[in-house]
Amino acid sequence: MQAAGCSRRDALLRVGSLGALGLTLPQLLAANAKAATSRPDKPRPASFGRARSCVIVWLKGGPSQLDTFDPKPEAPSELRGPFQTIATSVPGISFTEHVPHLARQADKLTVLRTVSHGDGTHSTAGYLLTTGRVYPRPGESVSSREDAPHYGSVAAASQGAAAAAAPYVMLPEYLVVNGELRGGQNAGLLGPRFDPLVPGSSDRRGAVRLVDMGLGQQVPRGRLAQRHELLARLEGATAPLAATDARALETYRDKAFALLESDATRRALAGDGAVDRETERYGLAQFGQSVLMARRLIEAGVRLVHVNCMSSVLELTRNWDTHKDNFNTLKDVLLPRTDRAVAALIEDLADRGLLDETLVVVMGEFGRTPKVNADAGRDHWPPAASVLLAGAGVRDGAAYGATDRDGAYPIEKPVSPARLAATIFHALGIDPELELVTGAGRPYRICDGVPVIDLWG
Repeated sequence: MQAAGCSRRDALLRVGSLGALGLTLPQLLAANAKAATSRPDKPRPASFGRARSCVIVWLKGGPSQLDTFDPKPEAPSELRGPFQTIATSVPGISFTEHVPHLARQADKLTVLRTVSHGDGTHSTAGYLLTTGRVYPRPGESVSSREDAPHYGSVAAASQGAAAAAAPYVMLPEYLVVNGELRGGQNAGLLGPRFDPLVPGSSDRRGAVRLVDMGLGQQVPRGRLAQRHELLARLEGATAPLAATDARALETYRDKAFALLESDATRRALAGDGAVDRETERYGLAQFGQSVLMARRLIEAGVRLVHVNCMSSVLELTRNWDTHKDNFNTLKDVLLPRTDRAVAALIEDLADRGLLDETLVVVMGEFGRTPKVNADAGRDHWPPAASVLLAGAGVRDGAAYGATDRDGAYPIEKPVSPARLAATIFHALGIDPELELVTGAGRPYRICDGVPVIDLWG
């Protein structure tokens, strides 16, 4: 491979192709020491900065609030549907009957029942909920370097040069619809150095598949050494890159290989394919195993893990966009798998003493219509959605806000996506008024919202 005559585009493509060699980490670890301009002079609430890490479980398609965490047993039957409600471990808080494991963990949860906005389009609403920003262009959300960054990219960039190895991971793969990478999943305008590590997947059968982060014993030290040597040769092709990008790749290369060569990290993250009690507790299909891997990544020091619960990791005909056959789809697939995996995550984090310093967020783009349609489904409904929060000092065993009798509109304490974003940043010790420097050298304020401080009592 020769650097001579290599164009800037070619160099960028070659650097990007390092992912195929298991060498995406240098791009993720690269950090601009000037990026974080925190405000040490600003008084901070006592709750500020308790969480060291965060797990976001993304229920792609938009879960029904009435059929999960905001049931309305007194509503007319054509609205409430066939599901019964069950008591939780918290007196006065009820969930639907199909999330019994989470009902037992309710004393460790807060349910935000009033997340509300006006965007009923999947891609742009997803962008709104994962960045706290309105999508800036007409049409469907398609990934661009002009996009606002995902919370994980902000968390990575805010750490500057102190960022841990692979500070932001997305499991098991990006959300891609009709060949388009949806916006709001990567670093956007902050630049590719803060994009997530995404292991990807080729499984479409819903069968047992333990997530492999590429750190297993199948990559022996000798091959790592060869890759290290190859990377050194490839760096000759990066001359056309901006000097700061080239320095960043060089500076953090050794950190990447230190992670790959660490026996402790490899043991923590490399699935050996064995099925044991732990893997069974989370569920043996790919979604449950992705949530299990999220916990292991948090234990290994990753700052933020985003887990996509979507059709490609469930069943191709089953997803949270339940316009048809809502109740059977929820009862047979979506609720049991989510209930099992998320409850196991929360229980394990608590048992390991990690829940106090880990924020868990379970959410989708929006809620669903109270009225059941002619296909026994529920349609998009952005005015009211339920979001689960756990850990990071957030109040235990609580329901924040309330919707009306039909579960259609907030009647107290509405929470906008911008406020939810500010709350996530606040929990992670990131000032919502922080300004970062974009890849183009411009200032970017990470959030326009105000955190919901009441969640910390």
